[in-house]
Amino acid sequence: MRPVASSSPPRNTAPLRAPRFPILTVDERKLTPALGYVFNRKWLDPCESLVSILWKFERANALPGHVVARLLGPDIDPYEGVVPQLGIVDVDRLHESLRVPADALRAALLPAIPRRRYSGVFRFCRRCVAHGYHSVLHQMESNALCPAHGRALVSACETCGYEAPYRVNVRLLEATYHCAYCGASYGGQGWTPNRSPWMTAEYRRAFTRQYFQRYFG
Repeated sequence: MRPVASSSPPRNTAPLRAPRFPILTVDERKLTPALGYVFNRKWLDPCESLVSILWKFERANALPGHVVARLLGPDIDPYEGVVPQLGIVDVDRLHESLRVPADALRAALLPAIPRRRYSGVFRFCRRCVAHGYHSVLHQMESNALCPAHGRALVSACETCGYEAPYRVNVRLLEATYHCAYCGASYGGQGWTPNRSPWMTAEYRRAFTRQYFQRYFG
């Protein structure tokens, strides 16, 4: 076994490969990554929810949930969290932290329209979440089926029956495509950077079409 440290490296040793992703440190004063991070805008899909975006950001950078939750604002309790809705979440702060287009972040939040009804628990399509995708459209109570797959939307864990509140908090962020209570998978492996993209043009059109019909139609 190679010693932890030595005065000179052994001969004929292949150079170590650079890490796939940068090792991050956290600026405790701002509770944001201090040395940069990895996030590609091409990883975003149409009508993707804030929870889905933050799960990708968290997994790509190997960040713990409490650090990601702090990005929502200094006055927000990361364990209580907030409902991801326009007027509640600070879009400008997230835009500065994630470098995700502000328009994409606004589309990732529930509109602040009183007459629109949204589920208070996390609802998802098992086929979508298997690929690491969740949409704001999945939260609309008027939608019983996934716009792309036509499958029934579900909220309860198949293993324990737990329904996670639709709040961006540490518990939900650290679950990453799993039940926040028992840890069972919601389906598949979820999203990883080397498995992107997955959404076909047909599915992208289906989500976009329904988004505009529901919100602007």
